[in-house]
Amino acid sequence: MSVTYTTVVLGFGNHAAIEIPDSILVKLGANKRAPLKVTVNGYTYQSTAAGMNGQCLVVFPQKDRHAAKAKAGDEIEVTLELDSGVREVQMPPELTEALTAANLLDTFSALTYSKRKEFARQVSEAKSDETRDRRIEKVIAALG
Repeated sequence: MSVTYTTVVLGFGNHAAIEIPDSILVKLGANKRAPLKVTVNGYTYQSTAAGMNGQCLVVFPQKDRHAAKAKAGDEIEVTLELDSGVREVQMPPELTEALTAANLLDTFSALTYSKRKEFARQVSEAKSDETRDRRIEKVIAALG
């Protein structure tokens, strides 16, 4: 089930978010920590709702705002859908190879989405091969 409504992109310095009214949460049958598929201007991304200062917000990262051709202050039509499926993480090939060699790929796959995403981000953002290899070793040590 999905719910579509109109709102304004909220800006917080370089950051942005989309407010989710309580009535929308009720229609979705969701709480303020619900995993969501968010669609803006035909572009869809995954995120998680979060309660902040009495509001329910979903983060609208810069890369996703750019892809959706939206910015803070814009009035947008947003469609929210509960994301009950497995949330995939884009894995650096070197991390996948190391996890497979260490027989830890299943252990890694059992981690929460946010933990898998953070480990993958650390490895993929390494600027040198040495840093990447050191970060992979830390992931393997944390799981082993």
